[in-house]
Amino acid sequence: MAHTTVARPTDHVETIKGSRFLARVASVADVAAAERLLADARAEFPDAHHHCSAWRVGSALAANDDGEPGGTAGRPMLEVLLKRELDHVAVVCVRWFGGTKLGAGGLVRAYGGTVAKALDDAGERFVPDRVRAVARLPYARLDVVHRLLDDWPGARKGDATFGADGAVLPFVALASDLEDLRRRLADVSSGEVEVEVVSSDPAALLDDGTGT
Repeated sequence: MAHTTVARPTDHVETIKGSRFLARVASVADVAAAERLLADARAEFPDAHHHCSAWRVGSALAANDDGEPGGTAGRPMLEVLLKRELDHVAVVCVRWFGGTKLGAGGLVRAYGGTVAKALDDAGERFVPDRVRAVARLPYARLDVVHRLLDDWPGARKGDATFGADGAVLPFVALASDLEDLRRRLADVSSGEVEVEVVSSDPAALLDDGTGT
């Protein structure tokens, strides 16, 4: 599904009454990627007192206080994501306790505020609907299909496989472009290219380096 997520992975650090907060935000393709972001933060900062987290991946929502008083960390972090209508995004906020208790209200403001500033730094990007498809074609049409996909905005190719009947070339394209692309492939190949959609699941798309 089309959605808005963060433009780039970002860390933001705040010091509040002696406690240090580090919020890390990133776009994620699926829940497993969100869980990896948390696991990586735990491994990188083993000396921290809390590793609180929140994420939204489609209908999957999560918020974890990791030992902070209930509702003072993970939920405020998640509320920031929901208020900004972000999807396929995860955040971890690491805290090193500085000796001064912040109280429930102070913790809510600290965690929510640090995450909000991290999101400001990360920026936003819109991810349109895409589909994953394969083009089945004779060997003689492979070069012209490669050139067309190379020049088509928003399309990305995978690695072709070869068999006795010809080649199979996987690609990802914008869903809104698919019918135009199908027609163009038919035109340049004299109708010898067959296009089959295999997935509309964002997690199944070819990796573009952004995580979604």
